[in-house]
Amino acid sequence: MIQVIAAKEFLELRRDRRFVVAALILSLALLVGGAFGAANFLDLRRQAEAAGHNERQRWLDQGDKHPHGAAHYGVFAFKSPRPLAMIDTGLQPYVGSLVWLEAHKQNEMLYRPAEDATALQRFGDLTPAIVAQTLIPLLIVFLAYGSFSRERELGTLAQLTSLGVRSSDLLLGKAAGAAGALSPILLPAFVFSLAVIAAVTPSALLWDELARFLILALIYSAYFAIFIFVALAVSAWRRSSAAALAILLVFWALTTLVAPRVLSDWARAAYPTDPAIELKQALESSLAAVEARSREDARKDLVEKYGVAKVEDLPFAFEGAALQAEEESAYGVFERHYAEFFDVLRWQNLFYQFGALLSPLTAVQLSSMALAGNDLEQHRDFVLQAEANRRVIHTMINDYILKHGVRDADGQWGASAGRELWQEIPPFDYRPNAWSAALAEYGAGLGLLGLWLLCALAAAFRAAASIKAV
Repeated sequence: MIQVIAAKEFLELRRDRRFVVAALILSLALLVGGAFGAANFLDLRRQAEAAGHNERQRWLDQGDKHPHGAAHYGVFAFKSPRPLAMIDTGLQPYVGSLVWLEAHKQNEMLYRPAEDATALQRFGDLTPAIVAQTLIPLLIVFLAYGSFSRERELGTLAQLTSLGVRSSDLLLGKAAGAAGALSPILLPAFVFSLAVIAAVTPSALLWDELARFLILALIYSAYFAIFIFVALAVSAWRRSSAAALAILLVFWALTTLVAPRVLSDWARAAYPTDPAIELKQALESSLAAVEARSREDARKDLVEKYGVAKVEDLPFAFEGAALQAEEESAYGVFERHYAEFFDVLRWQNLFYQFGALLSPLTAVQLSSMALAGNDLEQHRDFVLQAEANRRVIHTMINDYILKHGVRDADGQWGASAGRELWQEIPPFDYRPNAWSAALAEYGAGLGLLGLWLLCALAAAFRAAASIKAV
């Protein structure tokens, strides 16, 4: 019986020209968004690979110089996007994908694409994720709002119940019909995306990327199912199709347009961050204080340890030890400063995640960004890995100054390094985490998404059961 009802619903929808037109428009939107996403991903990956290669050559070809000059010469660290970024760009346009590694500083991300985008460009960003999060639920509303109410208006619903059709079969058949109507849109997009991801993903990341994609597909399937069962519940509950449509349009607008924006504003109000200029000034003030103390402490310790009157009498270049002491003294400042900053952002993220109580979209957005490798936690992971590489670079440079410093005719210490040292310093190679680690922060949101699905199912079955009294 469920199959018969599903086939009948699907046939009716397929004959509806309005649905056909809407399905074609959405299919085109997914295709265009996917094409632009794939082109953008390939371009960003090409740029990251080319820039990484050129940056390494620039570092190796810098010539002979004082090692500390090379420390300030610095290098760029690049983050190559994951293939799922073609579906969901996440935070990448707003946080960037490269950072400058130099002595004494842990720099912020540079060259954020959103900084160069016009207002029109930002409004026009169309990704498969945006289509799936906002437009497909709207199509579901138009698919299912009249599933029960229209039959009630035509008098066929009473005939079905009088024939002994179980309300659960009727509900599941209509849900299957709506899902079947979506399949010509979603299945080609799924197969095409799977093929493209498999084709462009490096072999070392293939299984992890496929796992991410399949989990993402399950999350979006649950999200679509919520809208299907909510629409069926309202359609069964209201006697008028017009009233059912009005209620569902309000539900769609509140959950996909209003709630995410309001929750984002509330999160920033509840956990505000200081202006960027104030954060930078506080960091520089803290660094200046600890670096000055560290150099003086290093001087006292070494003079006392080696029993000399002044640092110029040490059997090695004091500059190397002093520079390393300054670097190490700054580690704690950087860690405390950025930990406090990221902790505020994490609280904002957690607030937004629990906003899934009001809208299932918040959970979908966060988990989608996480699986695409473009969420806050993976941005933080990139920053930490880049900082670890920066520390390795300058520890090696300062150690070289310490061990290979030579005195000139005036007794002053100096040092010079060339390609041999530059080659020993490892290039930055970002190592992305696995899908399980990417989703670890979003268990609460996914749990609330599951709760939405259970509540939608319960509401739909209860509303369908009440039809018996009609």
